[in-house]
Amino acid sequence: MIEGIKTSERRLIQHKPMSSVEARQPLLLGIDLEDVRDQIPNGHQYPHRLEGNVLRLLKSLKESQAKGTFFTVGTLARRHPELIRKIASQGHEIAAHGNTHTQLTKMTRAEFSEDLADNLSALGQTQSHNVVGFRAPTFSLTPKTQWAYEVLAEHGVKYSSSVLPARNPLFGWPDFGSLPRIVSPESGVLEIPMSLHAKPLPQVPLAGGVYLRVLPLGLSLWSLKRKDVDEPITTYIHPYDIDTDQERFMHPDLNDSKAMNWLMYINRDQALHRLTELMRRCSVWRYCDWVEKWRASEPSA
Repeated sequence: MIEGIKTSERRLIQHKPMSSVEARQPLLLGIDLEDVRDQIPNGHQYPHRLEGNVLRLLKSLKESQAKGTFFTVGTLARRHPELIRKIASQGHEIAAHGNTHTQLTKMTRAEFSEDLADNLSALGQTQSHNVVGFRAPTFSLTPKTQWAYEVLAEHGVKYSSSVLPARNPLFGWPDFGSLPRIVSPESGVLEIPMSLHAKPLPQVPLAGGVYLRVLPLGLSLWSLKRKDVDEPITTYIHPYDIDTDQERFMHPDLNDSKAMNWLMYINRDQALHRLTELMRRCSVWRYCDWVEKWRASEPSA
């Protein structure tokens, strides 16, 4: 079955011409940089594999002449400062992803402020550019945690990509809508929600992690064609999404679901290929650059 999907993907790629609309579609390239071992009991009994996977990602992005945004956990930046410097030196944006990858629902406003300050401090010590972007762990920015926008503004963060605008087993904001907007005028922080598949397909991320791997590439390309040409396609991928040799263990935040954990390992050998095919049909942006363009074009921004 999997082999059949791969064969059909190759056929689709070989015979499908790119239209001018597809070539101009903005795709915001996001890599969630975290070490999953930090989030599981006794996780560091497993070998360190993150650095090798990041180098593979960097090599692939260089070959595609693409620059992206690495949403980076603070503890990881402290552990691997040279890796973060290497990422930044290649022109990629470094953004915040929480100090310890703790969901917003597990923190008070004051605790989040402290966590974010520690995250920004760790990132600031590894590269010279100001950090202006944030992604909440597990897309845990919901109606109940939207107080986070004011905290982000207090720490100089200009944009967030932390909302999954649909119902989800973990976190979601179904009524948010598909377009970027400023939720809290007082904060001025722009929220760029995750792009979902076009209806009638399931309302799950179009170009993100497990969904990118599990759903056939043809469905992702079908949904891509049905997006407005000016609507940004937001993405996320983790280093482990491309790791075909990672040991099997129960991933965090899945409520010990064996079925969901099984999905965490499917088609990892296809993740980079599928992301590259999406990028090939789009104009690839770092989040910070697209936000700057959006603000320049929005009179009310």
